[in-house]
Amino acid sequence: MTRTVALFSLGGAPGVTLAAMALAAVWPGDTGAVLVEADASGGDIGTWRTLQTSPGLTDLAAALRHGADGGYGAGPAEHAQILPGGLPVCPAPASPDRADGAVRLLAQNTAALAAAPGPVTVLDLGRLAPRTATAHLAAQADTALLLAGDDLAQLRRVQESAAYLFETLPGLRTVITGGRGSTSEIAGAVGVPVWGRIPEDRAGAAFLRGEKGLRRPERRPLFRAAASLSHALVQDAASPREHTEVAV
Repeated sequence: MTRTVALFSLGGAPGVTLAAMALAAVWPGDTGAVLVEADASGGDIGTWRTLQTSPGLTDLAAALRHGADGGYGAGPAEHAQILPGGLPVCPAPASPDRADGAVRLLAQNTAALAAAPGPVTVLDLGRLAPRTATAHLAAQADTALLLAGDDLAQLRRVQESAAYLFETLPGLRTVITGGRGSTSEIAGAVGVPVWGRIPEDRAGAAFLRGEKGLRRPERRPLFRAAASLSHALVQDAASPREHTEVAV
């Protein structure tokens, strides 16, 4: 059963935060998902959506420091803010010095992120580097999603990091962002299975950043791809099967 999903990149700007927001927003099931912005370099969601600094990642980290005896037990949703539309998010501080400390505490208490019953925890880890708190969070997640842009520089990073990543992240899946068409050629070139593609969707991205309203956001390519991916992850966790490409 999937309780935690971590999204990250190796470099560049493949849209990890936007993909994490979309995935959490469309996660299937009655309890849905809560998004935890666990990017040690600092968060963007608070700035995009003009959120208060609390509740958020620092409150979650403080609760984890005290543990269950200090009253923590409801999971990350207890420290989330609700965006218009209903998505609960734990925004990270914008400054790296504050965000990094909170992420380190989070990495020391990963079991609390999978509190059940309750929503699935979607972790936005930003850029991953070896032997860091974010790498530990990715390794402890039920599913880790590596996002890479459809360009030579990012795909080469994936290719050269594949052995290390698949050794340390047993639940790793690779997702391509941007571009178009089948990902089978990319999978063959980089030597790793690719679960699908999240297409570029400027209107959908602007909606998530709070810059634009949409009457039917679920019809946008970004949300359709995220919904397809989320259902595939749930089904794969319930009954492991041979991989097939899932996202549009």
